[in-house]
Amino acid sequence: MMSRCLFFLIGICCLCASTEAQDGPALKFRDLPVRTEGDLEMFVETAGFRGPEGLSRFEIYSLLDARQLQFVPEGEKYVAQIDFTAALYDTAGEEVKRQFWTRNVSVDDLKSLKQNGALVRDVVAFDLLPGRYKLRIVVEDIYGDLSGQSEEMFEVRAFDAEGLKVSDLLFVSELEKTSDTGRFVKNGMRVVPNTTRFFRAGQPIKLYFEIYNFRLQVDNPKDSFVLGYSLIDTGEVVVKTFPDKRLRKPGESVVKTDSLSTEGVPGGVYFLQVELFDRSTREHVRHRRRVFLISANGEAPQLTQEEEEQLQYFKDIRYVATEKDLNMLEKLDGQAQMTFLRAFWKTLDPTPGTPLNERLRDHLIRSRYSDDNFTSSPGKKGSATDKGRVYIRYGPPSERDFQTSAAAGKAVDTWIYEKSGRYIFVFVDLRGTGIYELVHSTMSGELYNPNWRSTIY
Repeated sequence: MMSRCLFFLIGICCLCASTEAQDGPALKFRDLPVRTEGDLEMFVETAGFRGPEGLSRFEIYSLLDARQLQFVPEGEKYVAQIDFTAALYDTAGEEVKRQFWTRNVSVDDLKSLKQNGALVRDVVAFDLLPGRYKLRIVVEDIYGDLSGQSEEMFEVRAFDAEGLKVSDLLFVSELEKTSDTGRFVKNGMRVVPNTTRFFRAGQPIKLYFEIYNFRLQVDNPKDSFVLGYSLIDTGEVVVKTFPDKRLRKPGESVVKTDSLSTEGVPGGVYFLQVELFDRSTREHVRHRRRVFLISANGEAPQLTQEEEEQLQYFKDIRYVATEKDLNMLEKLDGQAQMTFLRAFWKTLDPTPGTPLNERLRDHLIRSRYSDDNFTSSPGKKGSATDKGRVYIRYGPPSERDFQTSAAAGKAVDTWIYEKSGRYIFVFVDLRGTGIYELVHSTMSGELYNPNWRSTIY
């Protein structure tokens, strides 16, 4: 199984990459597999497809290693029992769907199980109105008294509206035609999801998706569309393109499967992008999903420079932590440090019952903004300046008043905060270098100097 630390780091980096400026578009939801927390580790992946009229089919896939389970003898075999609960809530917190089910796992030999492992996969589907939902999953090992749970926000896309639409891309580990029926059979194919989205670099990425709302020209025997794929890194650089395919429209909707070579692509974090062009209607649509490639030597995907930067913001708690917390962090390293940081940010979460930690999100956005916008001396980041410290700790000001002193020619930038009172921070470019220093504030615990004007003359 993938290590907890690795999956956590990837989750943090992808959260950072998915957030946008607070004053810009609404926060995007993470489109990533989720790992349960607790004694029982399970990975959860989702994908959306067109459902009955007006609804979208939201499929939830799970994967766990049976070596975690407690088995009891039953005849000549050993059996474990797993109970699952999946519940969906709307943005008002109202429960809209719930499903409970049980799976039994049977093995012949416990020694072989411990040596080789056994993956337990499952799938459940809900037909939902398009929109945003919170998904809560609970998994319980009945004989072993172990459990795990996860909560995450998801957006269920609309596929019934007008215009060409592409379903979510479903990355798969097994893909073959079949005449059988079963939980993983879709449109005459056995489609077993790759629940973690991890593939080995050099090996093909297999995927399944559906295309909807083609407008057919029955009198045109050449009515067709062009399909293309590309791999894009997190810096939005295209690292590999695949030859375009020109395909006939078999009907209003199309089921597509593919196996895309990653030969020559290094391990890393990528987006796989699908692009469609309808040659008759000139409609053009693209859709992407994140995927992870493990290098040939088995190493996990390396973080890009941007992701490493975001991870550093996660670790940088100097402006928001107590001296006691900072002293404790300094004594730790490696996994112990990451465990401490996880617990630290959890204590600051204003809505611990939801999957999104708004305080951590704000910290990451503020840190990046400070580095990008506040001038600093060589070798020093904008987040390390007085403005950066204040911005990261208190957020963007409610008002700003920028003036240049006519007598001294020094720029003064006053930030006003309306938070349980009215507080000001006065920054002055004392040396004319564009680096602003805090000279006065009415916030408790900050530099207080009501005679600050005398410092600029």
